[in-house]
Amino acid sequence: MNPGDVMVAPYGPPPRVRRFFGWRSLMDVVVITACVAALSAGALAIGTRLFEYETFIVRTGSMAPAMPAGSVAVAEPVAPITLKEGDIITYRRPVAPPVTITHRIVNLRINEDPKNPAPLIRTQGDANGVPDPWQIELYGVAWRVVFWVPWLGYVFDMAHEPAGQVGLVLVPGTLLTGYLVVGAWRIWRRARREQASAVPQASGAGTHWPGGRS
Repeated sequence: MNPGDVMVAPYGPPPRVRRFFGWRSLMDVVVITACVAALSAGALAIGTRLFEYETFIVRTGSMAPAMPAGSVAVAEPVAPITLKEGDIITYRRPVAPPVTITHRIVNLRINEDPKNPAPLIRTQGDANGVPDPWQIELYGVAWRVVFWVPWLGYVFDMAHEPAGQVGLVLVPGTLLTGYLVVGAWRIWRRARREQASAVPQASGAGTHWPGGRS
């Protein structure tokens, strides 16, 4: 390049502004949610068979907002004597209908029989204003909740139906396949665009002569 030469820099299209809240982001959320739900349900189903845990579906909102209706509670077997106030347990209600309840222990005392010191327990749902109107006496094994997954119970309910079992495989699989196809198409289109914008641009140069001639 000689003194006085003027270079014309090549320019391409202005940089694209990424849209974070468009349909692509929505698709990402849907695919990830479906895959995570299916994988979580499968992991819990397999894990509870390998280890001494049980899963219980929370049917009501009595433990909301932390444990909303549709949650899956995972409980471990413990000796009733090890329970304490504040623990969340799952048990069968002692009155009709004998449905399964997952509530928090609000009062616990040991009965006076030295030969069988079973705990006498009162429970209450976090969203309820008063304790449950019954007292339970636990023997043998108690189920203490160690963690829960909100809304995963709806996926568990689907897994108990033949159509739901097929859907749990097909829906995430179809979404994931479509997601990969769209992703590959985006990469191909971006590569084509970059290849087109890489065409050499003409550059101009002028020579300035003394006295104003060129």
